[in-house]
Amino acid sequence: MKRMPGATSEADTLDEYRSLPSDSPRPVRREVPRRIIVMRALRHGYRPVFGVLLLPSMLLIGIFSYYPAVRSLIGGFYAWNGFSAPTYAGLSQFRQYVTSPNFTTEVKNVAILTGGAILITLVSQFTAAEVVTHMPRRSATIARYVLVLPIVLPPLVLIEVWAYLLEPHAGLVDEVLGALKLPQFTWFSDPHLALISILLIGFPWISNLGFLIFLGGLQNLPKEILDAGRIDGVGPIRRVFAIDIPLLIPQFRIVVVLSGIYAVQNFVPILLLTNGGPGTATLVPGLDMYQSAFQSDQYGYGMAIGTLLFLAMLVFTLVAMRALRPRTG
Repeated sequence: MKRMPGATSEADTLDEYRSLPSDSPRPVRREVPRRIIVMRALRHGYRPVFGVLLLPSMLLIGIFSYYPAVRSLIGGFYAWNGFSAPTYAGLSQFRQYVTSPNFTTEVKNVAILTGGAILITLVSQFTAAEVVTHMPRRSATIARYVLVLPIVLPPLVLIEVWAYLLEPHAGLVDEVLGALKLPQFTWFSDPHLALISILLIGFPWISNLGFLIFLGGLQNLPKEILDAGRIDGVGPIRRVFAIDIPLLIPQFRIVVVLSGIYAVQNFVPILLLTNGGPGTATLVPGLDMYQSAFQSDQYGYGMAIGTLLFLAMLVFTLVAMRALRPRTG
């Protein structure tokens, strides 16, 4: 390969450096960036070393993440009480759950909770992100800290707080309603209000991951488009529906998928507050799975319910990802 005129190689530079008189000032040696050192190490055959260093992490992920998931998918085809040897049951446990008297009620309840959670998340958290984005800088900084801080609270604390707030005839909500001469309710004991009471947990539903996703998306919208809309006289309401929402379709897709999966999986508030009652008013597949496996020792039946839940969430994710694809062209 021909060297360009005037170009010097590393060897020429080194020879020139060695030929300098001992009393002449030496050029300052530049430090090699760490990134270049890593790239050189990879180029010179250190890939096996990095693979060995990653092996413990990959092993732990496989044992505690992938193995239980695969074991659960396979376990649904076996009848197992947790102690005796599993016996192959085929599709009988799946059929048993689908034909059970509570199946229709559980599907209806989880559909209401999932749809309500997605709607609440999209409206409340997107609205909060819009308001914070267009606040003055100092006020917006304070608002971000205030709204994000509750995310670090353990979920059990939030559930216990709402259990106190909605306690019939003794909680803060009923006391306020009584002081206003309004009717009081038995929130978790009324079959018509139990699901609504579960959805009320976390009001005003802002302090969540969706708020941060929408806030990051709004702060990174192209300024050229916003400036063009401002020049064309686009008002705040029209800007939201004509510019912000169409450009934030990827963020809406992520929030819809995450909110839906979380709503299907999260049966802890129901377990602690109603245990599926009154009757079967708040019974959901996740709670049925937990009760079957850990209270009735029907681990194979519980795994079958978990497998059906996994398939339902997979279908929901694929439909949501396809329905909320960004439109181009």
